[in-house]
Amino acid sequence: MKKIDISQIDLKIARKINKFKAMENCMVPVSVKDKKVIVLARHEDIAYDKTELEFLYNKGIEFINTDENYIKNLIAKVFLGEEENLIDKIMEEAICSYASDIHFEPQKNDILIRIRVDGILISYCKITDIEYQRLLSRIKILANMDITEKRRPQDGKSTVTIKEKNYDLRISTIPITYGEKLVVRILYGEIFSHDLKSLNMTNNQREKLKKIIALKNGLVLINGPTGSGKSTTLYSILKEINKSEVNITTIEDPVEVLIKGINQVSLNRKANITFANGLRSILRQDPDILMIGEIRDEETASLVVTASLTGHKVYSTIHTKTPREVYYRLEDMGVKQYLIKDSIVGIVSQRLIRVLCSECKEVNKEVLLKNKKIKTYKEKGCSLCNYTGYKGRTVISSVVYIDEKIRELISNIFQEIIELSNYEMINNLDDLIIRGDITYFDYNNFLLEEGLNYEENKIII
Repeated sequence: MKKIDISQIDLKIARKINKFKAMENCMVPVSVKDKKVIVLARHEDIAYDKTELEFLYNKGIEFINTDENYIKNLIAKVFLGEEENLIDKIMEEAICSYASDIHFEPQKNDILIRIRVDGILISYCKITDIEYQRLLSRIKILANMDITEKRRPQDGKSTVTIKEKNYDLRISTIPITYGEKLVVRILYGEIFSHDLKSLNMTNNQREKLKKIIALKNGLVLINGPTGSGKSTTLYSILKEINKSEVNITTIEDPVEVLIKGINQVSLNRKANITFANGLRSILRQDPDILMIGEIRDEETASLVVTASLTGHKVYSTIHTKTPREVYYRLEDMGVKQYLIKDSIVGIVSQRLIRVLCSECKEVNKEVLLKNKKIKTYKEKGCSLCNYTGYKGRTVISSVVYIDEKIRELISNIFQEIIELSNYEMINNLDDLIIRGDITYFDYNNFLLEEGLNYEENKIII
């Protein structure tokens, strides 16, 4: 099936015929190539009205056969800018796709709209500059931003209601070459449905995590790069430990998921509520369990470690790649080595990997995994996955439970921690490829990117 990225469509060419004619004949002109207009159409209409189109464009016409449902989806996106309730349509589509962000990007001739789904930016539609200016003004008004200010970056917030559910929005604009770029971040709040069972952990990993959670005090850190699902894991843990007999307080930037029974504080720099200042105030509120969104600086690191050593259970995230780097990062932030050793009771290290769409994935070839033949699958693309072939992501993780034996040997066991972490991540990968959730290409690529002994563990085709 021939597919084309929305970003490659020439909007002036595509809209030279009206939406009714495009839908009636199930065809959409997309661009000009070699003095010919390229028209996507379904098979039985391949030659329909070719003369009329040649007259309209004053060029030759080249029809390309593709799927009818794909063409209808493309037509809807090409003409979306003509809809009166444009922003509502975009928001609904983005939220139904569980997009985290919507990007409105001014280009030389039009505006490209992309949505971030499963960590990947997908071209969604194009609109004209006139349509964009109306949309931009409306969003600025809703976010209490200055509609006359176009030369400086602005930030704001708003809410939207889709299918009787409320979603918080974070709005940001910045001037670029061809106008103001707009980014809308969607916060799903109470819609959060993850728990520990949804984290793709093995039984052994889950048991270790439960031991870590059961401890009355100490520091638990979730580590990984930006966009690796650390916040999702934190919220899943909070849901698990949320009991009426404990006082749980969080400080976040911002509060993304509202959990009933938990006291949640958002950073507010104007009110001088930083991670460090907020933590000091929270410690005077008789907390049992603390969640600090991220350890970013020396002051926060010192306070977090001290709190975990004085009878509190503290959960937080830190930007490092491996469990070993957690110790080094805290040392770099000025925390004494003996305090780090005594405070940390558990580390969850994780990454995310895209999962094949269960509705359209196709059987691929047999491959060798650990000297065993297994059947693999590959992506295809359908309307349910926005023709990407992927739908959703899952976590690849390792769980390090720091018991007394490990703590005594902590200075000598970094290599053991690395090997254990690598082993657990590879086990997670093996489960996913055997279930047919990922491709063998993604399997091997993950090994390479994360340095997981590629030559020893790679899939042989």
